[in-house]
Amino acid sequence: MTTAIETTPNSEWYHKLQGKLDKEILHLQDTRGVFFLDKVDERNLKYFTNKCKDKPWANQLLFGILVSTDRSLDHITILEIATKINPRLDDIFFAFNLKEMSEFNVDEHMYQYLKGVIYPEHSNNMRSNMLGIYKRLAYYIKKWMTQKLSVSQQAYFDQFIFPMPSFDSREFSFIKLAKEQAQDTRKNETDAIVPFLSQIRAEAHFRWNQIKRLRDAFQKAIEETKKHSIPLPMVFHYEEPERIGERFYFRLWDKPTFVLHHQDQFPDTVVQNARNRKSTYSEEKNHHFVELVKAESIHDDDEVEGLWFTELIEEGVLGHPYQNATEEEMDQKRAFLSLWGYCDINSGSNPRPFDSQHKGILTPSTFISKYKNKADGIIFDVEQFYVACTFGLLAIDILTTTGARLNELLQINNMKQCIQIKKVKERLHYSFYAIPKGRDEVEEFYVSKQTMEIIQTVSRMLKDHYGSGTIPSVKYRYNRKHLFPEPKPFYFQYHNKAFKQDVVSSCIHFLLHGLRFETQEGTPVTVKTHLLRHAFATEAVQRQKMPMDIVAKILHQRDLKVTGYYSAPTPSQIAESVGELQDVISSYVDLDDALLRSPKELQKELEKYSEKVGVFNKVLGGTCVTDSVCPTKMACLGCKAKVPQPEQENDLLEVIELSKDMEKRFKEIGLEVEVRKAKEMQKQAKIELKEIDFIKKYREEQKHEPVIQYNPFW
Repeated sequence: MTTAIETTPNSEWYHKLQGKLDKEILHLQDTRGVFFLDKVDERNLKYFTNKCKDKPWANQLLFGILVSTDRSLDHITILEIATKINPRLDDIFFAFNLKEMSEFNVDEHMYQYLKGVIYPEHSNNMRSNMLGIYKRLAYYIKKWMTQKLSVSQQAYFDQFIFPMPSFDSREFSFIKLAKEQAQDTRKNETDAIVPFLSQIRAEAHFRWNQIKRLRDAFQKAIEETKKHSIPLPMVFHYEEPERIGERFYFRLWDKPTFVLHHQDQFPDTVVQNARNRKSTYSEEKNHHFVELVKAESIHDDDEVEGLWFTELIEEGVLGHPYQNATEEEMDQKRAFLSLWGYCDINSGSNPRPFDSQHKGILTPSTFISKYKNKADGIIFDVEQFYVACTFGLLAIDILTTTGARLNELLQINNMKQCIQIKKVKERLHYSFYAIPKGRDEVEEFYVSKQTMEIIQTVSRMLKDHYGSGTIPSVKYRYNRKHLFPEPKPFYFQYHNKAFKQDVVSSCIHFLLHGLRFETQEGTPVTVKTHLLRHAFATEAVQRQKMPMDIVAKILHQRDLKVTGYYSAPTPSQIAESVGELQDVISSYVDLDDALLRSPKELQKELEKYSEKVGVFNKVLGGTCVTDSVCPTKMACLGCKAKVPQPEQENDLLEVIELSKDMEKRFKEIGLEVEVRKAKEMQKQAKIELKEIDFIKKYREEQKHEPVIQYNPFW
């Protein structure tokens, strides 16, 4: 570690901070001579420069940002540290009229804030966040210094550590209250989505089918223009399936033709480059995109809904929504996002629920972002949306049917060690291995055919993207990276980078946008990855009555108290729909080849599995996929350990007829308890039939190939 000042950082923010902050902090370098300032994400430096550089604690906070960056925290986490500490210190310094950090006594001034002596209107959560983040930052800065700095450097930089409080955090009641409030909020949000797990899954499939049809039409239109030398723009349209009943009209553009057809809105130099196809309009930098001209109903009396994501484009909330936006525009964006539950309008935050932070996913191209207002309709890049929807579909399918953690999801890779393929009773069954939270060894998860098909779709998409027959190995970039030191061919990757949390969240938000979920108080709820895990557990315990220890095993949790919290009953517990597939994810490999390569050890494993009560056996309405003691004592209707199969629909229809006969007979002989049992059989069978109906519908729409009509002169 060195602080030798031989050159200056390359960061554009250096000159804005020079002279305002300690010189040694600004010139702090790692052992390779790289300036820490050059490593910091520009979004964090932008916030610091605009909001913090003139504050008494500016040196301490910037030092904390540099340390956090060197610790490889992602920029969102670092930004949260800054945005939680800076305004609270602002409040404390203002309340006590403090001018310098030397005047700040953490045991006096922060203590009085935490006790509510000042700003009693602040919430328990605000105080809890401040204390937690402040103490963690102070602790890790001190730890980092002892590991990375020499003794003399430690003596110098010690002045820039936030002073650690000496009081005991347990004496503050707000910590417990904030935790209870957070749990209540989570449970209220869970209550809002539990009844709709199967609908969420089905809508994700329907929308993926829709974007797939658009992508196919888009690619065919490009082929048509090349094959017949048709000049752009070319108009094409097609009809959606009967369930949607709409006709979509599009224009196909590329960058030069868009400029030339709107040249009165562009500078002469841009028009000239477009005409000559030079610079950014050259063939190698060119790309096609579409303009949604209009949507019309096939049936005149029906209201047109169009594509679900168009309002996100119109409101300008995709990608980096606040970049170059005026205060008025930012207020409009926040108001729109607040309407859908992505933020609290009064929080003052700038949420980015559709910013994937990943190249090629959702974020519009520079050309689209810059010139979208010049089009008559709505222009967008089809491929970026298709990619987001494909990853979103896979994530939703897994999270709603297994309760898996995001960390387990992101570990799935295309290696033999990750997947097990078993042939039991002439049928293929799959599972994958991942390391759950709090463990350091892999554990097994079961996989269904439907999830496997989605994996194959992702595999094909990645191979097309990379232009090869393989998926490249990339470094793991999410939590617990130390467990995965070697690059692997992870499925959740794009442009040679593995996913972080933001990518999956933005894909899910995009795919499900417009679905309205509310708490009992009317507060809008957005679907989050961990919320789906809570919903899965709640549904399994409260409606399916599965034993807590079995649910804990499904969730890969060791602490039953945690499972109890996850699965605690919601305020209403009115779940009408149950998860359809007890599936989990796996990697895509050649199935026939994998079976040929199955070792003897796998065959012994299969024999062990087949001896267990249920695993992979055909049961009423589906297939059992648990290797535990039967969670429902052979009551297979409605069991979360069963994969409903459309091919076994008749089983459930027979159950309904049988239960009706039983109900009638038991009524005649006065056995009311048995009557209720018969009614419950009917209810569970009808729920599973509804889920099977969803599966059949989106499978049917996957086969829909719309007839594309072209009209280059329209």
